[in-house]
Amino acid sequence: MSSASELSKEPVGKQSMTEERPQPTGDSYEELSSDSIEKNTDRILADEADKETNSVDHSLQQAEEQNQLHDNVENNEMVNRNPSESDSDSSSGSDSDSELGKYFYPKFEELEAARKPEPGMKFQTLEDANGFYSTYALLTGFVAKRNSNYRRQKYHIECNRSGKPTPARNPNRKRKINSFERTNCQAKVIVKLTKGQWEFATVRNEHNHPLSPNPSLARFFLSQKHMSSEEKSFLKVLQQSKIPPNKILRIFRRMRSSFGNISFKKQDPVSSVRSSSENIPSKKKDPISLQCTEQRKTENSDVESALKHLKELELRNPSFFYIKQTDEDNIVRSIFWTDARSRMDYNIFGDFISVDTTYTTNRHNLPVATITGINNHGRTLLLGCALLRDGRAETFKWMFQTLLQVLGGKIPGSIITNQDEPLGRAIAEVLPQVRLRFWKCDVMGKAHERIAAFMAARGNIKLELDSLVDNSLTEMEFEEGWSSLIERYDASKNEYLQFMWRIRKIWAPVYFRQDFYPFAESLGRGEGMNIVLFRNYVLPKDRIEKFIERYEEIQKTTLKTDDEDRRQAGTVPSCFSLQPIEKHSSTIYTRQIFLKVQRELLHSTAFDVHVVKKGSVYRLERVFNYENPEFDRNAFEVFVDPVSNTFICQCAKFARDRLLCCHIFRLFTQLGINEIPGQYIVPRWTDKFKEEKAKQYTEKCLEKADSTARYEMLMSKMADLSKKICSDGTKCNAFMLEFDSIQEKLLATDGENPRDNDNCMEIITTS
Repeated sequence: MSSASELSKEPVGKQSMTEERPQPTGDSYEELSSDSIEKNTDRILADEADKETNSVDHSLQQAEEQNQLHDNVENNEMVNRNPSESDSDSSSGSDSDSELGKYFYPKFEELEAARKPEPGMKFQTLEDANGFYSTYALLTGFVAKRNSNYRRQKYHIECNRSGKPTPARNPNRKRKINSFERTNCQAKVIVKLTKGQWEFATVRNEHNHPLSPNPSLARFFLSQKHMSSEEKSFLKVLQQSKIPPNKILRIFRRMRSSFGNISFKKQDPVSSVRSSSENIPSKKKDPISLQCTEQRKTENSDVESALKHLKELELRNPSFFYIKQTDEDNIVRSIFWTDARSRMDYNIFGDFISVDTTYTTNRHNLPVATITGINNHGRTLLLGCALLRDGRAETFKWMFQTLLQVLGGKIPGSIITNQDEPLGRAIAEVLPQVRLRFWKCDVMGKAHERIAAFMAARGNIKLELDSLVDNSLTEMEFEEGWSSLIERYDASKNEYLQFMWRIRKIWAPVYFRQDFYPFAESLGRGEGMNIVLFRNYVLPKDRIEKFIERYEEIQKTTLKTDDEDRRQAGTVPSCFSLQPIEKHSSTIYTRQIFLKVQRELLHSTAFDVHVVKKGSVYRLERVFNYENPEFDRNAFEVFVDPVSNTFICQCAKFARDRLLCCHIFRLFTQLGINEIPGQYIVPRWTDKFKEEKAKQYTEKCLEKADSTARYEMLMSKMADLSKKICSDGTKCNAFMLEFDSIQEKLLATDGENPRDNDNCMEIITTS
């Protein structure tokens, strides 16, 4: 079954928006998956199979249109380019590129590294920057052109449909005009030369016209990796002869149909070799089969190298642990790894976890999954990593089953993931009792990409949709607002919006107001934790070992951050006001959580209190604006129960984050409440929480005779004690004498010679 992200690439269903009525109660993810997404997916897969077998002519027609588009752009650039720009272009390009004619041919490496352009991306040469954006344009469905040259230090790479709209053509003109329609499209990147590198200073990705991606052409370019040397040479000859890319695709398709053994469709190495061998009448294998075999060897060697690295880690650090999945040929396909510290952290903070699979090793197209959590300081914890063979639901099921096995069997209360249907199905099967949610930013980001032209043609629909999603406080408000927006902008027939509506209960924040998803919206993790953790450190084309090395760096950084948090725990934080409740909160929470509470206290001063019903209902109205409010609304109501002394705000922050909101804090000030009531002090955000939970965990592990957990416990205690006494030479010497005495006694009990265990002391002191 295709992933939710893949579903977004094709139309899903023909049902009008008005045919589906809002439901007042929430549906489980499993129901949504089986009743709506799965049906559409099955139909789409059938349609795709149809297209692959019966619509070659249609693909060629699309290729012809793409070729004409390339012709028009290139001809226009050849006419409009002035001598200085031409000279600049040639100086930034390569000889090999100039030999390939006027058409853009992406390199295999560029296709592997292709992703959405972002501000701040840097490139060694202007040609690299131009190639990156042109490759993105090819895959997205438009053509890029390079414009302004400001002393060769600033360039605009724009959509070819930029500029004033083309005047209406004469309908009586018989001769065909070889041109394209300009729409004043604003999609572009501005590239500037900064400190010897070319940087994307400005990026605009929204088009005001339909895009025409050509997946067949993209797959063809990617297939170069599997071509034989003879085929690559032939391809280069065609390119040097200025043959358009789509015509080259047609030539190779005809070769495939004529010779029967030429296949450029990406397949599993094993199945690719088998299928190629079956099409050959002789016993000698064709070059493609040999190439696939070589590819499989390369991938396996990379995995074997990663396994060797993991084994070395296990030897150096007894707390490190990994597990692998093998296929029927005993070849390693997936790996999961973690360490004892992460296992303890999961046991303590595993009530909420984030799973992200958005990062892929393009070198072998292997997804990298990270499992992260949030500690009592509100900081991200890397609980484990997995290198997966593919993105199928079965593979994700193995990952979650391994997660439960390795991390002690504890089931999280809530999970948030990127929008991925197979991932969601795996969670529904392995962890059916867990509350599942897709990142809102991921869902909305994909929507903005898929229907950018549709939105651009409808004025403020994007802004209104974002506001509706972000600021709705009740399900009814969201559902009525959605229906009104769809009707107002005549969007009931947009199939992607229909798809978003059908799966709304697994991504829209309003359906998760009462569930524990700490700081999910304020953290803005729509990019995905994988990108945050690995971007700027590991390139997709790097070897797998690089990801493991980055994992080690992240864990070391986490240890340093923990040390800093421990040191801060012994200091008194600064207060911005003289309010007793601020002073009280500074003695309760960890430093980072106190800063979040302090921010709420500051924002509370922007509201006035109005009595709706004395003693039970109060209305908070904003009279001053402040930066980054969680909800862009001017009024909230707080409901009070005097008997139970409970306060419930419309924004539901306490249910989501387990912290009181600025609206309740403002009401506390109005009512003269100077301390946070006990029922609103959640132990999870206090300093003592981890210490107490860690003690319980280690006692539990000791009962199970878990040597790895013992090692982690001893290391943690030694580290804490060392930090306290290292500045006092007298205490340090006294401790070392006592430690030597204890060591001798323990080893003597086992009948061992202390001199044979000097390495043990070295390990402790080094750590």
